[in-house]
Amino acid sequence: MDELKPFLHLYQQQWRRLALGLSLSLLTLLASIGLLSISGWFISASAVAGLVIARSADFNYLMPAGAVRGLSIGRTVARWAERVVSHDATFRLLATLRSWFFRRLGPLRGEQLRGIRQADLLNRMVADIDSLDHVYLRLITPVVAGSVTVVVVSLLVGYFAPAAGFTLGAILLTLMLLLPLLFYRLGKSPGEQIAAQQMTLRQQMLEYLQGHNELRVFGAINKQQRAIKASEQALLANQKAMANLTGASQAAMVLFNGWVLLGLLALGYQVLLNQGEVGPILALLVFATMASFEAVAPVAGAFQHLGQTRSAAKRLNEILQQPTDLSFGDLPAADEITLTMNRVCFQYGANPEPVLNDIDLTLKPGEKVALVGQTGCGKSTLLQLLTRELSPSHGQLMLNQQPLEQYSEAALREMICVVSQRVHVFNDSLANNLRLAKPSATDEELRKVLLAVQLDALLQGDGLGQWLGDGGRLLSGGEQRRLGIARALLHPAPLLLLDEPTEGLDDATEASIIAQLLQHRPTRSLLYVTHKPAALKHMDRVLTMNSGRLSAS
Repeated sequence: MDELKPFLHLYQQQWRRLALGLSLSLLTLLASIGLLSISGWFISASAVAGLVIARSADFNYLMPAGAVRGLSIGRTVARWAERVVSHDATFRLLATLRSWFFRRLGPLRGEQLRGIRQADLLNRMVADIDSLDHVYLRLITPVVAGSVTVVVVSLLVGYFAPAAGFTLGAILLTLMLLLPLLFYRLGKSPGEQIAAQQMTLRQQMLEYLQGHNELRVFGAINKQQRAIKASEQALLANQKAMANLTGASQAAMVLFNGWVLLGLLALGYQVLLNQGEVGPILALLVFATMASFEAVAPVAGAFQHLGQTRSAAKRLNEILQQPTDLSFGDLPAADEITLTMNRVCFQYGANPEPVLNDIDLTLKPGEKVALVGQTGCGKSTLLQLLTRELSPSHGQLMLNQQPLEQYSEAALREMICVVSQRVHVFNDSLANNLRLAKPSATDEELRKVLLAVQLDALLQGDGLGQWLGDGGRLLSGGEQRRLGIARALLHPAPLLLLDEPTEGLDDATEASIIAQLLQHRPTRSLLYVTHKPAALKHMDRVLTMNSGRLSAS
């Protein structure tokens, strides 16, 4: 159960609602047992009173009739309130879990998430967190409510027949201890496989949807469909196994209910016979025993899903327990930036060869510097150090003579604008995708930047209101890159980092767009990583990176 410990403090945030839902569940069970017990006694007592004419006039049917009506209404109200409160608490808890997971995921760096695919992260945030609702709805509530109910019923039966009450309590508590352990063992393997297969199926479906065109071009679409079908069949097989276990647990409870009912009927009759009180009380004991299994039945199947829940918690902990050593200061943003790098070195993990070696660079306000070099020489790594995606192994990065770590996260986002090789486009309108850079931008400003990056064709039809689709699938690769540059034109940051944003564009278009960037805000500093020579003539300096070192071109 160690996998679930990191999540317990989040349950405490909703403890009032969770406790109220648990209390209502307990009231519902007690009302159900009381209703069935009193009804059994009432019917039996009425029959006895009707057989003996002398006693029929003395039989008070008003009180038990009122109790039956009251318990019936109370059970209905308590059941409705328990469903509302429990599910409200569960949904709030899931929202808290997702928010907490996302907050812990945000500061993690790319190297910490290397090897974890996007579909896997999505599955953990959605399906794995959904699995955690089993802890409250299917584990805590049935076990606590069932335990209390067993004690109450045993005391009730024991009040009239002590031996029967003790025997019933011992049997029910034994079932509550043994059956959960048994069905946990039986459900552990298929539950863990369901969690893993859901992740695999989600990944395959996402690959199929996102890469549908590529799969069709290379003739691999049938192969992907077969893989999805195989994963789906495996998932259905394990879900069927879990459904069979649920049916087996319910069948076991019906079987035990019948056996215990017969045993208690014989034992209760003997005890009451010895007391000389055999009569309607025996019916009360029998119906109370029958109703008590309503509290025990959910416990039997509660633990069969625990394996799936633990597996989900384990995968979530793989992300949550990653060290978050990224910290920020409280320095505010500045209108002008002087960037300084002093003997900056960087190497990946245990790799003995440094990617960057003793980098010294000063970028003054308004200065335009280009970085050129072969692929893999460390240009993009240098930009990742500036955005704090990575941290230098040695040396120091400073803005306005202050260490980069001393600035607040908001200040860095305000001072530095990045256009990377991959521009993320949200499944939203064109206007909202642009306003990520400047929320206060007017429609006229948006149109101007689109014209500046030669995306005026997007203004046709629905214009700024057109939907760009998931990941910008309605845009070509070049249009997505130019959309990223349009965001850079809108962003007021005094430092602009460009990581080959014009890759795939012809030289004339690249030169035109870079000229627009320079003219739009001449006082802005620019660090431009590129392989192409088209815009180098606009730069103040051109630096070459070779073997992790910088030199003037």
